Amino acid sequence: MLQLQKGNYFGIQNKMIQLDNLIITDTEYTHDKVDWHTHQNPYFTFLLTGNMQETNKKESYECSAGTLLFHNWQDAHCNVKHPGYTRGFHIELEQDFFERYQLPLSRMEGSLKLDNPVLKLLFRNMYMETKYTADIELLIIRESLFKVFGFLTGEKCRETARQPAWVKKIKEVLNDADAATLSWDVLAAIAQVHPVHLSRSFPTYFNTTVGDYLKKQRINQAAVLLAKADVSLTQIGYECGFADQSHFIRSFKQAVGVTPLQYRKIITAR
Repeated sequence: MLQLQKGNYFGIQNKMIQLDNLIITDTEYTHDKVDWHTHQNPYFTFLLTGNMQETNKKESYECSAGTLLFHNWQDAHCNVKHPGYTRGFHIELEQDFFERYQLPLSRMEGSLKLDNPVLKLLFRNMYMETKYTADIELLIIRESLFKVFGFLTGEKCRETARQPAWVKKIKEVLNDADAATLSWDVLAAIAQVHPVHLSRSFPTYFNTTVGDYLKKQRINQAAVLLAKADVSLTQIGYECGFADQSHFIRSFKQAVGVTPLQYRKIITAR
């Protein structure tokens, strides 16, 4: 089975940055089908644009823009790219990264599809850091990765512990594309618990509040739509649940660091 060496992916490399024990790449995927393979190092993929199907030894799933994946170094997988321009942002971590900071790589076996919008927004911000910052700040990238692994380690512990039945229901609903339109009453009814109990217990299982979760979900949904040049900013703001354009622009810039229009210019540039 083919093993790709560090920094290599199937496609055209738009950009590659070596930061100590991190390799950051921006790659346009050009292969319609990629056979089973592994990678030399563990890495994250954040799909910027396009669609593809990801298959590993356990499951197969569709990946659209905004999908976040983690692959451990021994994970064998294959891909089918759907028609259209498809591009991914990768952060590859060499073994020294895990040894230096004593991070539990062994707990993250195989391939993981990470749906939490908190994690997705962290990767979107790291991507933006490589695009509009003259000197890439290793400190900022590394700090974001510490947050990611801190979150994943905590989530792994929560998964192994006994969880109430409502946690899975709420997670599925919140990760749905229409989650931005949900209300407290609807969420509480789905969970079949009192709204006060849901509010108090939610951070225990999601590592953030309901409000923050949904806010980041709206931002991520807006960022995906901004990659489509035929969708107006007004329509995006409305579809993602922002009160008006000023609210949309202000919230997006606060979360991502640039305005929606600036982000659209960056994400659509080839």
